[in-house]
Amino acid sequence: MSSQRKHRILIVDDDFEFRLSLRKILQKAGYTVSSASSASQASQILSKHAYPLIFLDLHMPGKSGLELLHEVKEKSPESKVIMITVDGSADNYSEAMSAGAFAFLHKPLKMKKLLTYASMALNNNLN
Repeated sequence: MSSQRKHRILIVDDDFEFRLSLRKILQKAGYTVSSASSASQASQILSKHAYPLIFLDLHMPGKSGLELLHEVKEKSPESKVIMITVDGSADNYSEAMSAGAFAFLHKPLKMKKLLTYASMALNNNLN
């Protein structure tokens, strides 16, 4: 778990309850977690700090998760981005993966799956 403490994760989602829940799960697992309620707020945070892993909601008011994904991959290509959404359409999946998403997960998230994907992303391992 000590190696996890070195890893910083950013959660970007407009749903307060979801952000809070995800944050608690990841902190309990030993990660350092920050959060943003919008893509614009996340852009400000990312301009000051790099995050090895970002959980990013696909649909948010204002700038979309896909727009932020493109921005992240341009400015910080080493960051892994896991897209999260209630809308798992094939088009959204294809677009996110083509833009450089590490994974595409559907809400609601199961805790074990969430932690597995976080670990895989931070260890550069996707089977």
